[in-house]
Amino acid sequence: RELLQRGLAQAAHLGITSVHNMDGDLEKLAIYQAAEQAGELTLRVYVPYDITPATEPGQIAEALAMREQCTGPLVRAGAVKFFMDGVIEGYTGLLLAPYADRPDSLGDANFSAEQFNLLASAADRLGLQIFVHAIGDLAVRRTLDGFAAARAANGARDSRHRVEHIELIDPADLPRFAELGVIASMQPYHAPIPPDYGTVWCERVGRQRWQQSFAWRQLRDAGALLAFGSDWPVVTQNPWIGLHAATTRAAWAADAPAQAVSLTDALAAYTRNGAYAEFQEQQKGMLRAGMLADLVLIDQDMHVANDLRQARVMLTICDGTIVYE
Repeated sequence: RELLQRGLAQAAHLGITSVHNMDGDLEKLAIYQAAEQAGELTLRVYVPYDITPATEPGQIAEALAMREQCTGPLVRAGAVKFFMDGVIEGYTGLLLAPYADRPDSLGDANFSAEQFNLLASAADRLGLQIFVHAIGDLAVRRTLDGFAAARAANGARDSRHRVEHIELIDPADLPRFAELGVIASMQPYHAPIPPDYGTVWCERVGRQRWQQSFAWRQLRDAGALLAFGSDWPVVTQNPWIGLHAATTRAAWAADAPAQAVSLTDALAAYTRNGAYAEFQEQQKGMLRAGMLADLVLIDQDMHVANDLRQARVMLTICDGTIVYE
């Protein structure tokens, strides 16, 4: 509880009024709800139910119980979370072609295609939103295939399923996000800066795959909706550093596409699109009469600022209450 309070204080200091927790079950949900009931919760939190390879289809109903248990204004549930693969740095990201510095390995999959399709279809049938950690290009493809299988089994609906991270993507899969209505949930500060330093990530994937790496602009241009976040504590939860990374990223090579996005698009990805990614775009994510009073005041005009990393939060308001000043 003390650690939670420290994390909440840091988030308020940075101007954050909503988070997606990404690690959840009824026990973890109860921690947030206790904080909410004690008046200690200073932001809104969306908590999914973790699905592991050991999860049986019948156990997914616990995610429904989590959703029904949320009756307060700040804590929400109604989603499930999968980990399709691991990470590039540890050779556990699932790739279509072998690692550049380990040619005998394609990485690891936590779920077979058949198992994921079965579990995803079961969750989708219950009306649950699905988040999937997918780092490698084969993990992304397998996830999209599972979402397509769920749609084929249950019919099309406004599901807003999400792929988390998408550090590598095959060009053939870019248009599938818009076709399936899938959200690209990405973290700008994860991208190596710059690749010339020989970062482990860049060495693992190899020069030939730099064009397919952290493809924010290509996904957006293909019609995908981008939702940006931090994946804290993997990197800082500071959104101003994330905004800087999203808007200033240089092309990694002369023949590599530019992946930086405009400030307008980056702001939307951190606010309005983040709200859309949890079915809350009619309640929050924009400064508009009638929407929730979740507001942040900073000490500069972002559109003329020389360096967004230097932005200083002066005031944070969540649900009409000042939580940082």
